[in-house]
Amino acid sequence: MAAEPRIDLERVGGEVFLSLSGDWVIDHAISLDQRIQAIPGRVKGEGRVIVRGSAIGALDTTGAWLLQRLLEALAEQGLDTTSEGFREPHSRFLARISQGFEPPVSPPRRHWAGPVTRLERLGRHSVGGIRHVGELTAFLAQVLLDFVRCLLLPHRFRLGVMVANMFRAGVTAIPIVALMAFLISIVLSYQGMVQLERFGAEIYTINLAVVSLLREMGVLLTAVVVAGRSGSAFAAELGVMRLNGEIDAMHVLGMPPTEILVLPRILALLIMVPLLTLLADLAGLVGSAFSARILVGLSLPQFLHHVQTAVTPASFWVGMIKAPIFAFLIALTATFWGMKEADSPEKVGQQVTVSVVQSIFLVIVADALVSVALSRLGA
Repeated sequence: MAAEPRIDLERVGGEVFLSLSGDWVIDHAISLDQRIQAIPGRVKGEGRVIVRGSAIGALDTTGAWLLQRLLEALAEQGLDTTSEGFREPHSRFLARISQGFEPPVSPPRRHWAGPVTRLERLGRHSVGGIRHVGELTAFLAQVLLDFVRCLLLPHRFRLGVMVANMFRAGVTAIPIVALMAFLISIVLSYQGMVQLERFGAEIYTINLAVVSLLREMGVLLTAVVVAGRSGSAFAAELGVMRLNGEIDAMHVLGMPPTEILVLPRILALLIMVPLLTLLADLAGLVGSAFSARILVGLSLPQFLHHVQTAVTPASFWVGMIKAPIFAFLIALTATFWGMKEADSPEKVGQQVTVSVVQSIFLVIVADALVSVALSRLGA
């Protein structure tokens, strides 16, 4: 049974001696803590305190931590504290415990980066960007090679994987895409009417809302939702598989991961994003009809007649042409980042974030380029 720990206080001249004895172990942690809290008040105003530990029997982590806390409390009062008589194992143990009481080291001060350092950073970023483009190009080439192989050997294609991803990326996204398109069309119609009614042209709110929806907003809204929803899911799934070694196991078994995991996901988005875009256009038209009824007073037949006279088929096809382009960019970016090496869950999360941001950026850039190109062609 552990001996009861004691702290005996003795004053000799201008010095205070604290003699420690007994077993300083976790079994006596509560009583030790109470005794230690009383010591600073009893030695307040003294000049020098000498802590003797020669009579300590057993010492575990809890006892060492409490003893170190006593020494810290005495030092905070400005007392000249000295330890003596501790056995060598106890001294080493206390030295290790005391490391946890040291204040954190402040990070080194950052110095101004000179021209050479800035040039070095620019070079590193440039090399990293070139390497990234090269890796993405090689990944795209592998995807195209697997696609051609599946065309020549149809039995290799994983139809079930593609259908499952079509359901998850497309069917389950119908409510959010339809709702957002409906609400955005209402907001767009209202904002357009506020501006156009100044000129007595509020009837042309329909032109503004419907044309914007069919050419830009419908497909762009769908692409952003798919990038944030399905793209992040693709990157996370593949990243976790890479982290768990499942993709390496597929290589060992002679199973091509790109053909099995990447190609079905890309084809699933190529099929579902145009369908979701069509759904977004329809939901947006419903929202525009609702806005026209509330804001302008047009009935549904009048609204449809106005849409037929104001909107050309080219406006619809411009949006539909963009849909597969956006789908390919989103799927390629998401699967590329998902297949990259990751050594920790934190790294997987970072790659998922990068994939979503990069997908949305590429979608916006592609939207601008395609819009300008089609406008030049008269569409």
